[in-house]
Amino acid sequence: MRIAIIGTGNVGKNLGAALENSNEVVYGSRDPTAAKTKLKGKNIIGINDAAKSADVIVLAVPYLAAKETIEKMRESIKGKIIIDVCNPLGSNFEWKKDSQDSAAEEIARQAHGAKVVKAFNTIFAENMKTGKVGKDKLTTFIAGDDEEAKNKVMDLARGIGMEPVDVGALKKARYIEPAGIMMIELGYAKNLGTNIGLKLVKQNK
Repeated sequence: MRIAIIGTGNVGKNLGAALENSNEVVYGSRDPTAAKTKLKGKNIIGINDAAKSADVIVLAVPYLAAKETIEKMRESIKGKIIIDVCNPLGSNFEWKKDSQDSAAEEIARQAHGAKVVKAFNTIFAENMKTGKVGKDKLTTFIAGDDEEAKNKVMDLARGIGMEPVDVGALKKARYIEPAGIMMIELGYAKNLGTNIGLKLVKQNK
C-alpha cells in the first residue's frame, strides 16, 4: 500500500520507518523544504498532496494540530483510512477530553467521509520501529467503526511486529486514549523512560 505519514516529528519518523519495510511511504509536511533537512532521503511533499496520493493516511501530529491538519487535506480523504495516533493532550500535557468523547471521535467528525481508526497511541515513538521492547511484542489497541479498515490497520501492525487487539467501535477509543496518557505519565513524570510498553497477556487454550 501507499501510506501517507502526515507529520515529520518523532512519531511520524519512527512509524514511517517501520511501515517502509513493506509499503510505499510518503511524508506530508506543511513545510516540506524544512522537513527534508530532518528526514534526509525521504519523499516529503505537501500535506494535501501526500493525502491525495495515498491509500492510507497516518495522522501523526499533536492533538492540538489535528483540526488544522485535517482541513488542509479535506479534499483528499473521502473514503480513505485515517489512522489516528494522537493522544488528547493540551500544551501543558493536560487531558483535554471527558469520558463521553475521544480525540478519535472528534477527528472522525471533522474528517467526514473518511474511515477513522485509532491505533498506536500507547506505544512510544522509539519503540514503533520494531513494535517491541526487548524481545516482547507490544500490544496496540485498535478501535474503529469500519471492520475492513480495522483489519487493514491490524495487518499493518502485525507487519511492524506488534500484536494488535480489536477493542471495538471507534467510541472505544475513550478507553484506549487514557492508556496512552498513562504511558506518558509513567515514562516522563515517573521517570521510567520510553523503553516501556503494554502487552496483553493471554493464556492459550
